[in-house]
Amino acid sequence: MGRRYDAALLDALRRGAQETVKNGVPILVKPIPEGGADGDMDPRLAKSMRLLPLLSRFMPKPKASATVAEKIAMPRKMFSEYKGDCVVTEGVDTRHVTVESTDGCQVPVRIYKRTDAGRELPMLVYYHGGGFFGGGVDIVEQMCKVLVRELDCVVLNVDYRLCPEHHYPQPLDDCWAAARWAFDHAEELGAARKKLAVSGDSAGGNLAAAVTLRDREEGTGMVGLQALIYPAVNIAGVYTEFYRGADPAKYRKSKRHRKMVDVMYQMMGAMAGGDTGNMLDDVYLQGYEKPEHIYASPILDDFHDLPPTLLAFGEHDFLAFEDFAYARHAVQAGVQLKTIVYRGLGHGFADQIGVMPQGEDLVAEIAAMMGEVL
Repeated sequence: MGRRYDAALLDALRRGAQETVKNGVPILVKPIPEGGADGDMDPRLAKSMRLLPLLSRFMPKPKASATVAEKIAMPRKMFSEYKGDCVVTEGVDTRHVTVESTDGCQVPVRIYKRTDAGRELPMLVYYHGGGFFGGGVDIVEQMCKVLVRELDCVVLNVDYRLCPEHHYPQPLDDCWAAARWAFDHAEELGAARKKLAVSGDSAGGNLAAAVTLRDREEGTGMVGLQALIYPAVNIAGVYTEFYRGADPAKYRKSKRHRKMVDVMYQMMGAMAGGDTGNMLDDVYLQGYEKPEHIYASPILDDFHDLPPTLLAFGEHDFLAFEDFAYARHAVQAGVQLKTIVYRGLGHGFADQIGVMPQGEDLVAEIAAMMGEVL
């Protein structure tokens, strides 16, 4: 096991990175490591997607009358399969603990540290993605271990409760409880008694952003950095000053990959809205909170007093439109922001450690920012 790509591709990502400014947002653009035409898909993603335009013709469309359980059955299975490799197999120790959530639920948490860890370490609490209904701690374990390899730190991987079996605010309460526990037990964990980082991908990015907002609203002063990986930030789907809806026609798409990009958007974009409604609202909120609440749709916050933020997404991500709008709001509010856009990628690349070099590169970017900020 290990990387399925040459380490030289990581160097190519870093050497080829270019800084640009779009609508006032400074962006670090990471290229397809091997190069390619404007709007191309990364070759590893293209290989995995090559049959989708054909297969999509035969895929059953969800019925308007389908239950939430029926809607999530197929994507839950897909999101719960690890697509990466084991890059870090030694030198990182794992400890299992449980943390008590608001309602008394015992939330499993995995803690990772180097075998030869130092003291007074920076700390990060990670929340996996999966649409609030899928994914899991196994899927992001290699991400967490690579982060520990990159930076001598403590990483907590939170096994929060999934929906629709559970609902808002239970997943958020679990994530909040884990961050509080980490902060309160910093000395025991070998971490510095100072602010920590929170991070997550997709739905986990939503939860990380919500934990950051809750930290500000409750005045607990725990979060010193949020690293948001293609986060869902607008479950409400409402327009803002900078968000005017998703428009896949605005993607850069090369002629040879146009169909694959379009099908990829159609498959993933269906989760965020359409004729059958917003699945994230149906699965996660279930009427227990309005989707316009800032903990559900962080883009609707006024962005005051947010900590330094890293925001990363692929140029063909179905959430790219709301993520870029989030970046514009953050810049307008004066948030210290680093935005990274990966060319040729859509949603869900970060946890494919050992398969997608961009995943390993992104973890290194998070480690670097933790080293600078915390």
